[in-house]
Amino acid sequence: PGVSLTGTGQSVGMLEFDGYVASDITTYESREGLANVPLQNVLIDGYSGAAGSGSSEVSLDIEMAVAMAPGLSKVIVYEAPNGSAWEDILSRIANDNTSKVISCSWGGGPPDSTAEHILQQMATQGQTFFNATGDDDAYTGQIPFPSDSPNTIEVGGTTLDTAAPGGAWSSETVWNWGGGTGSSGGVSTYYSIP
Repeated sequence: PGVSLTGTGQSVGMLEFDGYVASDITTYESREGLANVPLQNVLIDGYSGAAGSGSSEVSLDIEMAVAMAPGLSKVIVYEAPNGSAWEDILSRIANDNTSKVISCSWGGGPPDSTAEHILQQMATQGQTFFNATGDDDAYTGQIPFPSDSPNTIEVGGTTLDTAAPGGAWSSETVWNWGGGTGSSGGVSTYYSIP
């Protein structure tokens, strides 16, 4: 709020391993007084686009982008069934090359050299891949792909305090509730420091 950069004319690509309920997005936009940003679904690996158990994650991702950049021309939602190979969805995003900003809040599995090459392709094309760090505090062993990739920008959560509900900013710290719940991170056991 209160900034001049609203994403006007830009598109954002979302990497998702589930579908979503479209009315969740339009209801959010309406309740928050946001413009209706067009959504374009791209289905991968024969996915139907049906909302499954992870649909709230997908809706959250879309709503975050619309709230941060209400001037977007569209959000392109790349959807594949949970368990699909990373390279299937990444290669479609890279080969389409229609969004220069890609957002992902999913992770899992060991390092993937094929997927890593696709992330490098994206970088050479000017596509920036933002990935959520995760919710499990710092990792002490293997970090789930793509969180430790040197070709992604990791985005961690924060805890924001205001002077009153809906009031002025008071303080902000890294999100860490303890007991294994908080913004993730760690030292890669696979990649050397770039």
